[in-house]
Amino acid sequence: MQQAGKHAILIVDDHLLVLQGLKQILSHEFRDIVLAEAGTAQEALARIKSRPWRLVILDVSLPDGDGFSVLREICALGSQTAVLMLSIHTDSLYASRSLQLGAAGYISKSASRSDLLKAIRNVLDGKRHFDESAFLDGDHPGSATFHANLSPQEWKVLLALASGRATGEVAAEFHLSAKTVSTYKRRLLDKLGLKSTADLVRYVIEQKLC
Repeated sequence: MQQAGKHAILIVDDHLLVLQGLKQILSHEFRDIVLAEAGTAQEALARIKSRPWRLVILDVSLPDGDGFSVLREICALGSQTAVLMLSIHTDSLYASRSLQLGAAGYISKSASRSDLLKAIRNVLDGKRHFDESAFLDGDHPGSATFHANLSPQEWKVLLALASGRATGEVAAEFHLSAKTVSTYKRRLLDKLGLKSTADLVRYVIEQKLC
């Protein structure tokens, strides 16, 4: 059993068996854990706004919407909450979308217990984890297409800048200082080998990241 400290983890899924299974696995594997559950997007957002969470395990499909809308809200809050997307879908588009919107990981519900725990541990440790079986060849985050060296926050800033928003607008949206956004921008240019905001826009369009 891994010592995890007082982790607050929210499981968002409308399937009772999935909820019970995840709660059993997490309770057995981690000590000092605080677990809560939500079955709808509305309930999830209420819980997310009521207290800080270390990790949200979020189903892509929910009765009153999709998990991506919840993911967007979490990212818009500017919190340090990590999000692991969970889905029955193995289509690469779902995994790619999760990555682009700022999720820390994506894993299929058909994954083994050990793979699920590996994903959870990686995300809790501040790493990213994307189930490579959900990606087409050459499309997983370890390839050049999805740039494993970009953090979730860098992804959000990249897409915001590429949408035409000014540094001040991006700073306000993500609750950052303009100086911090400028630092992210410089880091993005360096990592992607680009020279200007126009290059970022062109790159996002060419790579079909938006």
